[in-house]
Amino acid sequence: MQTTRLQIAFALALALGLHSQSARAEQYDPPLNIGTIGCPAGSTGYGNARFIVFPSWGSAPPNWRLTIWCSAASAGRRTHFEPGGGGVFAPWPNLGGAFGVGWPPPPNYGNQFQLLDVDSDGDLDVFQLLETAPNTWTVFLNRAL
Repeated sequence: MQTTRLQIAFALALALGLHSQSARAEQYDPPLNIGTIGCPAGSTGYGNARFIVFPSWGSAPPNWRLTIWCSAASAGRRTHFEPGGGGVFAPWPNLGGAFGVGWPPPPNYGNQFQLLDVDSDGDLDVFQLLETAPNTWTVFLNRAL
């Protein structure tokens, strides 16, 4: 089998990444704190909080809604947030919630990340739940650029 100069040049071009124009990494704005709840003692630690972001068609006008749910000896606390006048990339006002709602939440609640296109620009924005202090849970939003 003979290897021609053209085959070698083609293999080198591929190895050097000249064919990688379609590949790009997503870039994100710095994380923005959009909602925080203080939970009862005993809700600290991985696995003791969940969250979900979803379209709230019942809101006037229709909007996004964030719900954070945390556990404290199965007593559960749930709090809701929606974007205010500043839009989705500003802190979301707290709409209130309830205590004693039980644990665990429904299975569609996540405990770390959720990807959604909340600004309708065609890319996925990242929501992340973190424990920012003992028994305090915060959801951060990173906008994809």
